[in-house]
Amino acid sequence: THTAMPTGGGVPTRGHPIFTGVNPVLGNVKNALHGTYHALRPKYLQRYLSEFCYRFNRRFDLAALVPRLIVAAARTPPLSYRLATLDA
Repeated sequence: THTAMPTGGGVPTRGHPIFTGVNPVLGNVKNALHGTYHALRPKYLQRYLSEFCYRFNRRFDLAALVPRLIVAAARTPPLSYRLATLDA
C-alpha cells in the first residue's frame, strides 16, 4: 500500500523508521554515480544502475568482488559491438 508522507527534509524526517534504510541507499547510489562517471547520459542510466546493483549486492565480501567479476566475464559469451552500443 502506498502512503504519501509529506516531508520538508531536515532532522524530523531523518529519524523516521521508513527513511532509515531508504535515505542511505539513495545517497549511496547518487554518490557512486557522480563519483564514478563524469557525465551521466540518460541512455546509459540502466547500465549505470545495473553496475551499482552488482557492487551493492556484493558489498559485504569486497575481497571476492574482483575474482567474481573475472569469473563472470570469463563465462559470459562475447558481445558484438553493435549489440553493446544499442540504445537501452
